[in-house]
Amino acid sequence: MYNKEILILDSLKKGDERAYKHIYNMYYANLVVYCYNLTKDQDRAEDIVQQTLVKIWIKRDTLDIRSSLKNYLYRSVYNTFLKEYRKLKQEEVALADLKNTILMDLVETDETVLEERLKLLESAIDQLPKKNREVFLLSKKSGYRHKEIASQLDISEKAVEKHISRATQSIKKWLNDKKTILLLVLLCCIR
Repeated sequence: MYNKEILILDSLKKGDERAYKHIYNMYYANLVVYCYNLTKDQDRAEDIVQQTLVKIWIKRDTLDIRSSLKNYLYRSVYNTFLKEYRKLKQEEVALADLKNTILMDLVETDETVLEERLKLLESAIDQLPKKNREVFLLSKKSGYRHKEIASQLDISEKAVEKHISRATQSIKKWLNDKKTILLLVLLCCIR
């Protein structure tokens, strides 16, 4: 590591905001370009770089940088990208599983059961917090893409993803709770 980097890191560890601003101004643009090559999405690239730089500020007093600062920043951005990518893939898999389960259930049921399940689903959606419900319906019912929803509601794509993820989790939980209650009612009736 260069002497200048050592001085900047020492100042950063002591909480010197000027050192942090120097790092931010010196590396931000290049890190965004690097991250854009990974994501192919300018907004996500900027979000990832900002998250990474904020983490560095938060963890400034415990930073242990053994390579160059530049290498550390690029590796940190890459690791943040990987973490988000894996999370997004898990959500996509969970959503695909949910869709497949619903489709298989639809194939195996008659119209009255289907109507009941749709009513249950509508009830589950009605229970969502307003913003989650709005984003979820724009995505799943109206078919808008994340970028379109973000633009329409003036929020980030990351916020759109979080709202959809929360809505999906809430719907699953609500439906599972209803299944448990129905099962208990059935068991009580049988006795």
